[in-house]
Amino acid sequence: MSLLFRYLFLRHARLLFLTLALGGGMFLLTDMVERLDVLLDAGVGISLMLVYYAARLPGIIAQILPAVFLLASVILLCLMSHSRESTALQAGGVSPAAVTIILVWCGLFWGVVQFACSQYLAVQGEKLSSRIWQEQVRQNKSELRLLDNVWFSDHEWIVSAGELREDGQGRDLTAYRLSDDGLRFELVIRAPRFEVSGGTWTAFDVLRIKPEDYLSDHVEEMPVPLTQDVTLFFVSESEKPEQLSFWLLGDAIERLRDAGSNVEGLLTLWHAKLAYAASLMVMALVASAIVSWKENVYMAVAIAIVVTFVTYVLTLFGDTMGQRGLVPPQAGAWGTQVLLLCAALLRLHYAGLKR
Repeated sequence: MSLLFRYLFLRHARLLFLTLALGGGMFLLTDMVERLDVLLDAGVGISLMLVYYAARLPGIIAQILPAVFLLASVILLCLMSHSRESTALQAGGVSPAAVTIILVWCGLFWGVVQFACSQYLAVQGEKLSSRIWQEQVRQNKSELRLLDNVWFSDHEWIVSAGELREDGQGRDLTAYRLSDDGLRFELVIRAPRFEVSGGTWTAFDVLRIKPEDYLSDHVEEMPVPLTQDVTLFFVSESEKPEQLSFWLLGDAIERLRDAGSNVEGLLTLWHAKLAYAASLMVMALVASAIVSWKENVYMAVAIAIVVTFVTYVLTLFGDTMGQRGLVPPQAGAWGTQVLLLCAALLRLHYAGLKR
């Protein structure tokens, strides 16, 4: 890791944290203005309000990070130009392309951070904040969805459940374990009640039957070696599938595709999660392209804000087109990033020719 890389990375990180604090603070302040009356009327304490907004913070950070990265990159490049650091670097043999490449590496690092934040912390935080809002603020008990007569296969098991609730509780479980050749049942499990917790299926008051030996016995409790995630059964009923994690959404796509369902909408969302994280590397090139055109920090920041707004509109349009099947899911999710990348590279090429 070169000295120049460490210098630019740390300086960029300071600007990014400052911009992130301002952007996140404005986002939270706007949300508080809209919801504060409701929170106070519900008699919610300060501690619970802090927990509620702390739970929402990872999602806010993940949402605004690409725009914050673009603004921080533009400000950094403008400050370097204003202080003649860019001129000094070029005199020392460091081309503007080298600085841009370092920013792209910074974009890769923060893209990984954004992806991890959005696919784990933001998902868990959204669940917690939604539960607080519904149960503590609105005083509504969460209504769990319920499915009847569920059938699925899981490796060597064929399973049916008379009733399955979203919280993992269920009734009337019957599981058949197939032999290696798939021609006969080696074991049959029947249980009037079962639950799924932490990915582990547990049956209660179990009747175990071995058809080949004509034997059966009862056990009070028995773990069943199933790997099926209960959440996947409710994906098609989910009002907000975009809030599913990247991996859970991928599993849902595979399950629904095997069942013959249309997965274009979910596949677009799956690609969009990757594209949004990768957009930080594209923003590094966009920032360099903007500053190569306008080095004035006020003009460059204004252009960056306009680019952010246009990017948001185009991304929303592409995602909608992909989810409705009007364009391939990949084109809908990645189209905006490809357009920005091409525009930035063309501008940087033109700027290089002028030099």
